[in-house]
Amino acid sequence: MRLTIALALCILAVRVGTAQQANGGGKADSTRSTRSGVYSAGQAAQGGELYALICLSCHNAAFHTAPAFVAKWDGRPLAALYEFIRAEMPKNDPGGLTRKEYLLVTAYLLKLNGMPAGPAELPADSLALAKIRLDLKPKADPAP
Repeated sequence: MRLTIALALCILAVRVGTAQQANGGGKADSTRSTRSGVYSAGQAAQGGELYALICLSCHNAAFHTAPAFVAKWDGRPLAALYEFIRAEMPKNDPGGLTRKEYLLVTAYLLKLNGMPAGPAELPADSLALAKIRLDLKPKADPAP
């Protein structure tokens, strides 16, 4: 009986691995880049107002576009940045803003980093944010 179960699990693992290889190595097809316009201009504008009122006393805008910030967050899911901000900021009252306010500040940080706005708002759903990849490093121009 144990041998049958072990064999069935091995077959299942091989099938899943084969499906993942055919599907791009297991990467989610639905992952979008922050370069594809994942927030609205209105969200960024509101986020900029919140940033000026709440965040600017500790962080200037250059802090969120500096090489250290880019190195830490580039390639990670947008949900990771959102959840970090929500759990840790503001320093004097972590978690003190509403989820919507944290989302607006996140949209503003995308704008600061040169990400384009799009027609739709940044989703409030953590699962949807997890499907958005932070692409903060400037894209190299192709050689002529």
